[in-house]
Amino acid sequence: MISTIKTKRVVGAGVLSCMVLFLLSACGTVEHKVNLLNNFTPDQATGVEVGKVTNETGKTFDPEVNVEDMLRRALTEKLTAEGLLWSNATPKKLVLDSKILDYDQGDAFKRWLLPGWGATVLTIQSDLRQDGQVVGTVDAKRTVSAGGAYTIGAWKTVFDNLAGDVVEDLRSKIPKVEPKQ
Repeated sequence: MISTIKTKRVVGAGVLSCMVLFLLSACGTVEHKVNLLNNFTPDQATGVEVGKVTNETGKTFDPEVNVEDMLRRALTEKLTAEGLLWSNATPKKLVLDSKILDYDQGDAFKRWLLPGWGATVLTIQSDLRQDGQVVGTVDAKRTVSAGGAYTIGAWKTVFDNLAGDVVEDLRSKIPKVEPKQ
C-alpha cells in the first residue's frame, strides 16, 4: 500500500513537471539568409545604416504597435551591439531598406491550448544599397507557434530576435575590424 502511494506521487510529480515544462517552453521557426549580388564583397570598414522601414502587410495595428518603429529600433540596437552601425567615422556605408511583408501578433494563450493556433509571425525582406545601387538582399522570418507563459510578449520580442538574425547574417559578410596593437 505504501509503495502504491509512492508510485502515485512519483507519477503525479512527473505529470506536473511535464505540464510546467510545456507551459514554459516555446517552439517556432527561424529562417534567414543574406544574398550579395554580383560577387559583391563589403570592405572591412563598412557600416550599415537603417534606411526606410515600411509596412507592406496591408494590415493596420493598434496605435501602440508601430511595426515600422519596432523593427527600426531593433535593427539599430543589434547593429550597434555588433559594431556594425554606420557613423560619419565609418568610410563605407550600406543602407538597409526593409519591408515588413507579414506580421501577426499572435496569442500566447491560444498557442498554449493548441500549438499553431495563435502563432506570432514576422517576415521581412530587405535591400542592401551602396551608393544607391542594390548590392544584396536579406530575407528573414520568425514564428512562435507553440508554447505557453514563456511566449507572453512574443509579439514584441520577435522583432529583437529577427533583427539579431539579420545582423548575424550581415556580420558573416562584413569582416570585423580588428583593433591595432
